[in-house]
Amino acid sequence: MKVSQVLRIIAFHAGQHHARAVSYLMSYDPYEALIAPARPKASLLRLMLGIIVTTLLYTLALGLSWQALISIMGQAWFAQTMQIPGPSSPSQMFVLLGSFGFMTAAVSFTVWSLHHYNPVLLIGDFARAKRQFLRSLGGLVALAAAVAAIANYGITLLPNLPLSQWLGLLPLSLVFLLIQVSAEELVFRGYLQSQLAALGLHRLVWIVIPSAIFGLLHYDPAVMGAAAPWIALSTTLFGICAADLTARSGTLGPAIALHFVWNFWTIVLIGFPDYLGGLALFTNDFSITDEERLISLVPYDAAFLLLAYLTVRIALRR
Repeated sequence: MKVSQVLRIIAFHAGQHHARAVSYLMSYDPYEALIAPARPKASLLRLMLGIIVTTLLYTLALGLSWQALISIMGQAWFAQTMQIPGPSSPSQMFVLLGSFGFMTAAVSFTVWSLHHYNPVLLIGDFARAKRQFLRSLGGLVALAAAVAAIANYGITLLPNLPLSQWLGLLPLSLVFLLIQVSAEELVFRGYLQSQLAALGLHRLVWIVIPSAIFGLLHYDPAVMGAAAPWIALSTTLFGICAADLTARSGTLGPAIALHFVWNFWTIVLIGFPDYLGGLALFTNDFSITDEERLISLVPYDAAFLLLAYLTVRIALRR
């Protein structure tokens, strides 16, 4: 056999190995489990109508619940709850986080009534989603603990809730945090992303568009000033990571775990003294309105997000 033939054979097998490796790294085959239920009624018009219905139902439920709370808790309590930036109490944080349950109810009704399939299928196979959630959560908790032990962001942490109170509230904090992150993942990754994918659009479309919308909804220049675009960009990158993990795993389990740990860090562990800090054990030593300090933390957030994303990939072997 000639040397040239040997080289061609080696190159052929190397190419096959490379193709298999690329296919493995980029495989979104499991995502079919989330796309298939949406495909029979998939249409852009139906999706737009679904977004409108979900938004209206969510807004209506919020309005009615706020009116009920005002009648029970009083106008002063409501005004303080809505004051952002401003201090918040544990009860106010539970109300804010719990209100995302209406988002879950709204999108579930939309899927059932307009798209005609079981809203549970937004999550994927529930048993598989649970396994992937717990596996991802274990890796992310280990990562967060390591980062907390060795990383130095140049931030002085101030005590917020007494440790005994924080531990007493922790079970409820975890439940309400899970309600909040699950609702957002159901809407953006479970519903919007899967509906766009069911239309047969390119993966960049159904990954980037929901993620960009997710980021824009976190754009708040009235509070964060010049840092707002950077926060929105950071949130968009988070959405892209969550979207990719959803497509790779075929369930919302990993995305919910990523979102859960991310928000636990920023809401339950270390919050801001004047922004959603009512459940936090510690607060940062600067205000949410400190644009320069917020911008300085964006690279650290991006690095942690990348590590968290890779940790989930390793945990899932995807």
